[in-house]
Amino acid sequence: MTTETDAIEKSAPGEERLPLHKRVLFGLAYGLFMVVTLALLGEVALRVLPLGKFRSAPFRQYDSELGVSLVPNMKVTHSRGCFTGEVETNRWGFRDRDRILEKPLGEFRIALVGDSVVEGVHVNPDQVMNIQMEKLLQQQGYHNVEVMNFGIEGIGTTQELIMYKDRIRQFHPDLVLLTVSDNDVMNNSSTLQPKSYGIHTWYSPYYNLDANGQLVFQPVQRRPLNGLVTFLERHSYLAYYIERVWFRADLPLYRWHGMPVYFGSYSDDPLDPEWQQAWTVTETVMARMRDTVEADGAKLVVIPWTNFTDTDPDWRQRLTKQFGPLPKELAPAKLDLRLQQIADRQKLTMEFVTPYMQAYRDQHQLQWPYFSLTCDPHFSALGHQVVAGAMIDLLERYHWLPSPGASVN
Repeated sequence: MTTETDAIEKSAPGEERLPLHKRVLFGLAYGLFMVVTLALLGEVALRVLPLGKFRSAPFRQYDSELGVSLVPNMKVTHSRGCFTGEVETNRWGFRDRDRILEKPLGEFRIALVGDSVVEGVHVNPDQVMNIQMEKLLQQQGYHNVEVMNFGIEGIGTTQELIMYKDRIRQFHPDLVLLTVSDNDVMNNSSTLQPKSYGIHTWYSPYYNLDANGQLVFQPVQRRPLNGLVTFLERHSYLAYYIERVWFRADLPLYRWHGMPVYFGSYSDDPLDPEWQQAWTVTETVMARMRDTVEADGAKLVVIPWTNFTDTDPDWRQRLTKQFGPLPKELAPAKLDLRLQQIADRQKLTMEFVTPYMQAYRDQHQLQWPYFSLTCDPHFSALGHQVVAGAMIDLLERYHWLPSPGASVN
């Protein structure tokens, strides 16, 4: 029996349910609306609200030749934890003051090549080592010397060779200072570097060895949806921060005896085939870099960076606290020894800045973190300053600079 109330409820406006396909479309539209709204609110919040110790904007990009490069003509604040630096890039896509392509008559140009240590985004532009070198050279009467910064985070010797051929040589440097970091050997390996980044993808070109020990080039892999991803990276703070958060969600799938992969460059194990190949590739690429630079009429000098064990007497305790018991294969002195052996075999000019860093540490009674940041192993402003002075001393000692005021053809 139908009651009067039932009749009213059945006839009430809007009581009839929508068809399933319309309900699905409505749900999707509503969900999309909420996502877009939240994204817009997040975008506004990131651009307006103070972000304390974590603030930045995208200044690196995917590069189909190098894997990664800097976005040209950028000026952003870059903060992480204990440091805040201003990142300014020139029109050529390097963290440096503006440079003209053609070398001025009588000018002597130095190309400083390396990874994040040279790039130096952890300090302000006037504190980066190449600018400090220019200032010191000016003070010593070298008014015709430029020191150009060609540093990019995360690159290795293979990328530095490609970068020299495609982007550096057009500036006609007279001297190329090729710096070496402890992770460069890993960066040069197409098998070790992917293991280091675990669940993430790090785009990079590589040289591999064929059956005859010859280098075989492996170009940068294409990035899926590169156009869309690049647009979002350039124009959306939210997309950039989500990308940074995802990249920091590190899930390493491979370790070197319980430590990050690059510590294998300090290994005392001569039988590991992957590391053997990585060292062979590194040596061959360094020799090719020398031949390429010298063919252009310039000089190549290889400068390894000071290792943590060279400046920190308590390095073993610090590493043990961070990673647990250290493997017996860890032999930090092996890195510089192998680099020196490469230099001897390939007739490379190689000089170390370590004695300068140690002398400064002892003279000024520096304490931890010495030349680095408290939250990051990269150089502090002091580190850049001391390295700049050390390099100039080396340049003068070995007469790699023209006489002050002399004209260079």
